Amino acid sequence: MTASIEQRLQALEDKLEIIDLEATYARSFDERDGERWSSLFTENGVYQSRPVGDAPSATFVQGRLALSRFCTEAVFSGIHFLHLPQLVFDGDRATGRIHLEFHGDYARDAGAPRLAMHGFYDVAYRRVDGRWLIAHRVTSAFSREQSTVLGYPTGSVLPAV
Repeated sequence: MTASIEQRLQALEDKLEIIDLEATYARSFDERDGERWSSLFTENGVYQSRPVGDAPSATFVQGRLALSRFCTEAVFSGIHFLHLPQLVFDGDRATGRIHLEFHGDYARDAGAPRLAMHGFYDVAYRRVDGRWLIAHRVTSAFSREQSTVLGYPTGSVLPAV
């Protein structure tokens, strides 16, 4: 059965809306705009890290108020590099996987840890009042590198000759 032009157009609009949602997700988190970032989730939306083994998730945040605070008060800052999502739609629900890189640091002081993380998000989306939102997002890291940047010290430690 062939989809009508209206169905095909709606499918394209849905994909483009979620791609824009993901771009806004990355930018608003990187800019520490907790209000905007949390507005991309459903009212009871969840952001969590994937558990490792039997341990509980290191991060589990639910609800827009908690999500806003999590973004605004995060102890790290950095930049997200997201790949295009792989999406599967089922009416007003969709799922996606988005591969990513995140580069950040925990402070701007010399000696502060810097982080490079590679992984993916698994995301459940819901269309609410005609708008696609994130219902549940799980971060899975497949590599995490941490380094310490000491900065370039000025002057010499040797006595003057």
